[in-house]
Amino acid sequence: MTTHGEHQLVRDEAGAEPFYPPDLLPLLQALLADLADIDFAHEKNLEAIRHSPGDDRLKRAMTDRLRRHEARRASVARDLMALQRRIEAIFG
Repeated sequence: MTTHGEHQLVRDEAGAEPFYPPDLLPLLQALLADLADIDFAHEKNLEAIRHSPGDDRLKRAMTDRLRRHEARRASVARDLMALQRRIEAIFG
């Protein structure tokens, strides 16, 4: 069965239910790993700021600069949502 003219679902030897086309699982894993890396780095940076010497105003300014985390995370989250729609179209 071909979906959207791009993938043929793969079946195991026993003819069980189809599973992810070969290119989707590595993409899903990569996106989830990227998201985890972004979140881990952000938490590590926040923790370093919290425990660093300095006044609260400086710490707030440093924390505000970490807002780019939100943009990077949003980009990966959008890619994950697009992949989810693609998977739902295949299995839906």
